[in-house]
Amino acid sequence: MTEPTRVDRLPFVALILPACFVVEVILGGPFGIYGGISVRFVLLAASCAVLLMAVLLRGRIEASQVAPILSIVGFLAVNGVWIAVVPVIASTNMYWSLREAHAFIVMVLAVLALALLRRDQLARVVPVLQQLVVITSVLLAVFQVGIWILGTLLGRMEWMVQLALNTIYAGAGDHLKVGPSPDGFYRVFWISTLWCVLSFFWTPVAFPESRLRWPIRALLLMDLFVAYSRGIWVGLLIGQAVVLLTVLTRRNFRRVLVRSTAIGMVAAAALFGVLAATGSLQRGVARFESTGSREDQSISERIEQAPYLLRLWYDHPVIGNGYGAYSHALVRSQEAPYSYEHMAYALLAKLGILGVLGSGVFLAGWAATAWEARRRAPLQAGAFLGGGVALLVSDMTNPLVLDFVSMSIFACLLVQWTYLASLPSPARPSLAG
Repeated sequence: MTEPTRVDRLPFVALILPACFVVEVILGGPFGIYGGISVRFVLLAASCAVLLMAVLLRGRIEASQVAPILSIVGFLAVNGVWIAVVPVIASTNMYWSLREAHAFIVMVLAVLALALLRRDQLARVVPVLQQLVVITSVLLAVFQVGIWILGTLLGRMEWMVQLALNTIYAGAGDHLKVGPSPDGFYRVFWISTLWCVLSFFWTPVAFPESRLRWPIRALLLMDLFVAYSRGIWVGLLIGQAVVLLTVLTRRNFRRVLVRSTAIGMVAAAALFGVLAATGSLQRGVARFESTGSREDQSISERIEQAPYLLRLWYDHPVIGNGYGAYSHALVRSQEAPYSYEHMAYALLAKLGILGVLGSGVFLAGWAATAWEARRRAPLQAGAFLGGGVALLVSDMTNPLVLDFVSMSIFACLLVQWTYLASLPSPARPSLAG
């Protein structure tokens, strides 16, 4: 009787390192490099190795996991064409192609984890994963909001903030957006902040019975506000609308709308109170109102990129130019010339019509499966769809969709999606009954 028990515990032991990897990606900043060593990649490699050994030791993959795994592998294979094949056809520098798309490697971790877990084990792992992500994101939010409070109220002591950041995130350079914006708002944002977007939607399912879920969401909301990214703000609003659309039924229509309206008003009042107390209310409102304006500098820069990216797309409209492609007439960065803020046009130029449709088929299929699962698990389905849409909208205004952090979030969402897809269908009444 001891051997089966030991085998049953194997997946949970093997997932310890991947859990450490997730924590590091959330808290580790843009690079996760300490003392010249990339802790992030060391943890990723070690996690993949441990999971692969565990899969080989188990010797089989549960039948229910095969279809989800094949869908992820298919998505990777489709994108692999635009990593290794299309750049050769379009004469795109293969070095830049591999560099831009290197974060896809994180998806291997999700595939190995799903290959190891049985359906019943997946049902136990997903809530733990969600709790781990939310708790770690809360720690990040406490740190970032604390920096914002110090920077806003004690502007003369900003050197202390910079000293702390340089000590904790040595080598991060300008990837840490901390300091006064041109309009005077003290901004605190780095790439890991995107985890707080996911956690905002995961909190209700990670802690469904806890009274702390509303203070947690309020803290995450405050953290996302001080990130001062209009793309994230719009993504949150659209994602929350998707959640409401997912969970609404004829029976709960009035209750959900009244409750959501009340919570939204309380959250807005609290946010306005904090901003008013710190003298940041007027700047915050002006920032949000400028979302649809072309006079804002950052928005005008994104609009400026569109014609250059469209010309790049015209070179190969069907297949695109592959990952790593960029317009030689508009190079945003010498270190990463393929990086553009206007990601919708950038992806079209890189993937072409065929690549966008190819990846879009997988995204639409995953969304359709989650939508169908809303009758069995409305909160989980809403969290998946709302969080996914919010992140996608946020990434379209920043070159983050192919970043290591975004891909790690994507991998976690696919683990959640596999859980949704594995839920049994509601029993139908038999003819005999």
